[in-house]
Amino acid sequence: MPQAKTRPIQTRLRNLVAQLPQPSQLLFGKRGAGPVLPDNIVCFQRRTASELNRPRQGRALHHRFVLIVALEGAAEVCVDDQVIRLGQGLGLLVFPFQFHHYIHPESEKIRWLFVTFELTEHEALAGLRSQPFEVTPNLEVLLEELLTAYREPKAGDLPALLLAVFFARLRRQKTSPRAEQAAPGGTSLVMQVNRLAVKGSQRLGTKQIADSIGISKSHLRARFRASCGVSLGRHLRRVRLEKASGLLRLGRQRVSEIAELCGFASIYSFSRAFKTAYGVSPLAYRGKNPEAARRPSLSG
Repeated sequence: MPQAKTRPIQTRLRNLVAQLPQPSQLLFGKRGAGPVLPDNIVCFQRRTASELNRPRQGRALHHRFVLIVALEGAAEVCVDDQVIRLGQGLGLLVFPFQFHHYIHPESEKIRWLFVTFELTEHEALAGLRSQPFEVTPNLEVLLEELLTAYREPKAGDLPALLLAVFFARLRRQKTSPRAEQAAPGGTSLVMQVNRLAVKGSQRLGTKQIADSIGISKSHLRARFRASCGVSLGRHLRRVRLEKASGLLRLGRQRVSEIAELCGFASIYSFSRAFKTAYGVSPLAYRGKNPEAARRPSLSG
């Protein structure tokens, strides 16, 4: 019976194995931290600059993370009140509730990878906020494996595991010196407002937010509208609803508990506001086809 051909083991693996010590204890080793995995992963591409601001024109805002990788072509990504230029071989992670849109493309033809996902523990990726990075060969290999697994119907948890490994490796990598970033000093106004809006269950008004930031109500309203193009009140309502939609998809709380966590006075006011914004009730959104719900309107 003919023997199956075997592939020779690579020299690098042989060398790494040769460097392994002989452990004194075979039952005690390195323990994992048990990280929460990304969920509800969607991978897609944009091939033209005019597609970048779709599905609607204007500044996007939602409860999902957005991993952006520029494979071909360059453009500027406006995140809150920062402008970050992404060129070939660079990436950026946009956090939930960050306004973002795209300007000044180098050319109409591009090829950018987008990976959007949800994560219950945002702090795990806090060090990557507004930090463009270089896609090193190691990261490129992980992205290749992620996309291969994503297209495999029976991949199971493999895409989530690969994405978690990608971010674990990225956290160890220094920010690319090739990234061109023009950003104000300190934490941006929009970022401060967003953090206050999603922290805890208390519904903060304009005065409480202004007091927390240390400016007057009128100054806060004027600066926010100048930066984002929408009123502060409308923005806060939308942030609360986006937070609620994320909890409906990922959380296990009852709808009444989610209404309270997102600062609504009652489940009735929450249900009414949610249906006005998304076109379906909170229970329907939590059902089998939440992607059928339309995006909330800025004018709603």
